[in-house]
Amino acid sequence: MITGNFALDRYIGDPPWMTLFYGIAGSGKTSMLLHIAKNICMRNRCIYVSTEETLHYERVAREPDRYTNVFFTEYYDFDELLDFIVTKYYYLPVKTIFVDSINALYREIAYRENSIQKLGLLLGVLKKKITDEGGYVFASAQVRAGYEEDEEELLASGMSILEYWFNTIIKLSYGDTHRYAEIVKPSNGRGTRVFFEITDRGVIWIDESIS
Repeated sequence: MITGNFALDRYIGDPPWMTLFYGIAGSGKTSMLLHIAKNICMRNRCIYVSTEETLHYERVAREPDRYTNVFFTEYYDFDELLDFIVTKYYYLPVKTIFVDSINALYREIAYRENSIQKLGLLLGVLKKKITDEGGYVFASAQVRAGYEEDEEELLASGMSILEYWFNTIIKLSYGDTHRYAEIVKPSNGRGTRVFFEITDRGVIWIDESIS
């Protein structure tokens, strides 16, 4: 069990696998990553990296036994995050990592000449680590809402790079009554949508799923 929802989990493969959740602020990205960490880190050590001060430690404190094997850390500078991934995480006996969010710090350096190479290096090291050892990468991505011809478009910094590296990409957003998660990648799952609520104890799936 990864997300606990079969309609999504069928598109998240066995290790090595990289899964990205993206959406506007408040769509449930952090809640979703914490929910997955609670599900899969009971028997395996994991690392959870927060880059935008959104980690809800009070939620973790409500179920401490579910996060015993999760090491939480924070980075607020892209170069420091890159250094951690390349020189520390890569050599740790930990197969699964969560990065929330993976592009928040990249936005601050996106104008620099070598920014694309740095983001590519970070993602490449993550991929090699889990390929060598058989693990998972779960990440969130910040987006901004833009409008073009009356249609909402979600734009994420570095999204073209993220699309290349991540096997599965899931959009989180709001429906008429509930939040939803919708498969964007892979193409054979595109459009699969499942609804959820966020409670004090995390994500609760709702039986209104469509595909």
